[in-house]
Amino acid sequence: MRTQCIAVLLLVVAGFALPLPAGDSLHAVLRDVDYNAVRWTQGFWAERFELCRTVMLSSMEQALRQTNNAACLDNFLIAAGEKAGEQCGANWGDGDCYKWLEAMAHVYGVTRDAALNRKMDEWIAVIAKAQAPDGYTSTNIQLNPKKERLKVRAEHEDYNMGHLMTAACVHHRVTGKDSFLRVARRAADYLYGVFHSKPRDLVHFGWNPSHLMGLVDLYRATGDRRYLDLSDIFLTFRGSAPGDFHKIPGYFPHSGGDQNQDRVPLRRETQAVGHSVTATYLYCGAADLYAETGEKALFTALDRIWNDMTGRKIYITGGIAPLHNGVSVRNDPVHEAFGRAYELPNATAYNETCASVGNAMWNWRMLRLTGDAKYADLMESVLYNSLLPAMSLDGKRFFYTNPLRWHGHEHPLLSNDAAERWSTWKCYCCPPQVARALAWMHQWAYSVSDDAVWVHLYSGSRLDTKRLKLTQQTGYPWDGRVMLNIEAAPSKPVALMLRIPSWAAGAAVRVNGKRADAEPKSGAYLSLKREWHTGDKVELTLPMKPRLIEANPRIEEVRNHLAVMRGPVVYCMESVDLPAGVKLAEVRMPRRMQLAAERTVAAVSDRRHDGAKDRRFQTADPTTIGGQRPPLQLRDQLGDVVILKGVATRIRQPDWDGQLYRDFAPGKPEKLPVTFIPYYAWANRGIAEMSVWLPAE
Repeated sequence: MRTQCIAVLLLVVAGFALPLPAGDSLHAVLRDVDYNAVRWTQGFWAERFELCRTVMLSSMEQALRQTNNAACLDNFLIAAGEKAGEQCGANWGDGDCYKWLEAMAHVYGVTRDAALNRKMDEWIAVIAKAQAPDGYTSTNIQLNPKKERLKVRAEHEDYNMGHLMTAACVHHRVTGKDSFLRVARRAADYLYGVFHSKPRDLVHFGWNPSHLMGLVDLYRATGDRRYLDLSDIFLTFRGSAPGDFHKIPGYFPHSGGDQNQDRVPLRRETQAVGHSVTATYLYCGAADLYAETGEKALFTALDRIWNDMTGRKIYITGGIAPLHNGVSVRNDPVHEAFGRAYELPNATAYNETCASVGNAMWNWRMLRLTGDAKYADLMESVLYNSLLPAMSLDGKRFFYTNPLRWHGHEHPLLSNDAAERWSTWKCYCCPPQVARALAWMHQWAYSVSDDAVWVHLYSGSRLDTKRLKLTQQTGYPWDGRVMLNIEAAPSKPVALMLRIPSWAAGAAVRVNGKRADAEPKSGAYLSLKREWHTGDKVELTLPMKPRLIEANPRIEEVRNHLAVMRGPVVYCMESVDLPAGVKLAEVRMPRRMQLAAERTVAAVSDRRHDGAKDRRFQTADPTTIGGQRPPLQLRDQLGDVVILKGVATRIRQPDWDGQLYRDFAPGKPEKLPVTFIPYYAWANRGIAEMSVWLPAE
């Protein structure tokens, strides 16, 4: 593989356009497995992939065909001359339609569903017809005669074309067709013609830089170095002229400076600032550039920014963007953005869903570059606790914002807040973002390096590579037992790299029933290097005891509060699980609170990937882990989850109506049985109070 990469490099340097093998980057420690090498087979992520395939794609298409939605497929029909009408939706709607097509392509890559193939062909033909003769495409401009190209950065032309490029590369990879790729290349060639000379009057062009990733995707798919160079031009533009924001056509206070990471060049940046989607997209693009160029200044900057974000500006859920509106560390007005250090409110947390997915995408890239488990840990946390809460359990409705505290019917609704999830919205970027993440997540489960197979995510799956062929059985994240069954292996040593999560102190590993020689270390990968044989079994046991979590006291909103986690899952309390008349604000958490875990339904993981019973993974009927059968309401409405039960303390409070302060009157503590549910499952039983953090006794 190294020889192949060196050959590719020599050809590129010599001026030849040669596509790189999928997942091969010269400066990445890990490589992606082939697209068809991984399949979810059973369990948690298999169920959500199936939900995406059977429900989300079709329900999103219905939403995308409604003209009152922010993303409208009809715009392509109108631009192609196949339908009369005016442009509908938001400026960024094209990009969100492309994300839906990308999700469809990912699903097709797994299922080979002929109906999906036909549907993609139909829409690609329309999109190609809608494209301008010179390659430009962004229907919000094309269908508005009063608008000019590349004039107002908030028109999101770069965002639209960037998602076009990525979707087209995925489509090309899974189908082998170049119909969509030709559209993307023409758009990229148009941008190259405008920007390759680095025009200073366009230095502030661009809002949400999906095109940085899209151009690198195109470079990888085609080998055309111009696309890589253009991505670098766009990245270098960012922050290169911080003193002339007022010169931006259509300038408004939130369109310059830290809001769009345009105050400081990324290579010199030290902090996570500004709009959290544009930030994570920028960081993803920079990581992609580093993977291909090896420019150390890029990685060094990303490392600084990552440390600032994870050390001072991220929620326990992995969510980012605490501010609906506010100011940056450099006093620029910002919205949907990072705030100052330790500025992490709960009830008003913005935590845009797209930013969460962007955070996972960035950490996936950093993992590929380094093989460091800390990135996989954060990626996993985001997937369970920041991506999934955006989606209703039936896969049809969504949240844009993801607060950690909700005051029920009395909660004030700020920008893009909603009391209940919705199916169409004034900004529809998040649903297709969730769909494409669920559709491609199997690609994040495993990686390979020269002599190793890396296991990042635990869920029922099958891996088929030249290095190893194996199946994974597990009830994770509810059950901490993971069994890897070797089905085929080469006649030479191969290292199996198992991620031991940072919370999993005390993990144990056995190979063919015997304790592994290497000792698992939490927050690192355990290397099991040997010559494997068909029938070998590796059993990983992760401790799944519920844990009480406290926060840095500099986060004022949760000082002297506790949260609950079990495995990778963050829990919350909803008022619907409290006795009648008890307010969430009356609950206090004992500092030595004991919590019992209970499975709500019989686990899907009770069956092997081939459908047969496997007693190793069979749980007690069907309450499973900890005692009494959960209430029927929880089994029916939350599906297959583990809930946590314990005894908290209630301090009764009189009514606060009309009062801001009063004399302290210590109430009499009362024992209170309480239930915690996974945070991702909140708001599926009507409007209620909810909190992740609760005050300690």
